[in-house]
Amino acid sequence: MATNKHAIIRYRVIDKCLRQVDKTWNWKSLAEACAAELKRATNTKTTLSERTIKGDLQNMRNDKALGYFAPIEYDRKEKTYYYSRRDYSITEAPLNRSDSQELKNAISLLRQFTGFRHLQGIDNIIQKLELLAYESRSKSKRFVHLAQPVSIPGQKWLDQLYDAIKKEKPLMMTYKPFDREAFSGVISPYLLKEFDNRWYLYANFHSKNQLRTYGLERITRLNKSLQDYIPSEDFEPDTYFKDIVGVTLAQGQKTKKITFEVYGYTVQYIQTKPIHFSQKLISEEKRKSLFEVELIPNYELESLLLSYGENLKVIKPKNLANKLKARISKMNAMYN
Repeated sequence: MATNKHAIIRYRVIDKCLRQVDKTWNWKSLAEACAAELKRATNTKTTLSERTIKGDLQNMRNDKALGYFAPIEYDRKEKTYYYSRRDYSITEAPLNRSDSQELKNAISLLRQFTGFRHLQGIDNIIQKLELLAYESRSKSKRFVHLAQPVSIPGQKWLDQLYDAIKKEKPLMMTYKPFDREAFSGVISPYLLKEFDNRWYLYANFHSKNQLRTYGLERITRLNKSLQDYIPSEDFEPDTYFKDIVGVTLAQGQKTKKITFEVYGYTVQYIQTKPIHFSQKLISEEKRKSLFEVELIPNYELESLLLSYGENLKVIKPKNLANKLKARISKMNAMYN
């Protein structure tokens, strides 16, 4: 079943045509109506075949995923298609313009989850929603702009890894880090995690018998392995990620109390968007405030703290403050 925008538009046009009982519709006239709307909506000229239109009619009648079960009948004498129920429509409860725009915004958010073929049910739901949200002739003013990427790097491996995790199957992986040569080894995959528009895999690397983190965009090959799967005995995601920002956790590290000063209007920003759920306000003055978080320092935390520039200063622990100071010095040297 086609689930792209063209198919959605065709279904909508066919539905609109078959509800016009004062006209007769064969596959050619339906194709012409669909092509005209596709040209208007996408600014592309399209020629639709008999097979395409009849396939659309069949999908509208019988496709369980679509769920329309449209009462489309064929008059052999007139060689035309029609609805056997005059009150039928695939939309049934048309949306007003305001509802349509709100629905489009929700659809944009849902779209980020469709990288998994295993979640095809979501894609079918989205298709139905898009059909309802599709607007006819006039353009509407946009009130919301969503900036999620069309696809996330490494997304092509999602299905294979998802299946291996679900079925507890090991894989032979070839991996190319950004800073060194590629290597291969057998892994037992445990968890897929999305962070900052990238996918990460948590898996046991058999030759080291260690839990490691891999960026999916750096995986170059995955194959089945004949080795035994190593079950995860003590990897509990909620516990693992509780004390970190991002995805990196060095083995054996313990949480630290990190205090930092925030200046100016950034105070309100930090208060409304905490760095971590453990964040506390320690003291507050007119032009600066002191905050504390309790977590395990890592590269992602360093980058987050540095992102506030001159409006945030780490006070304790000193080794973290010195790390940030060294990175700032290197940045400063690059610009001098």
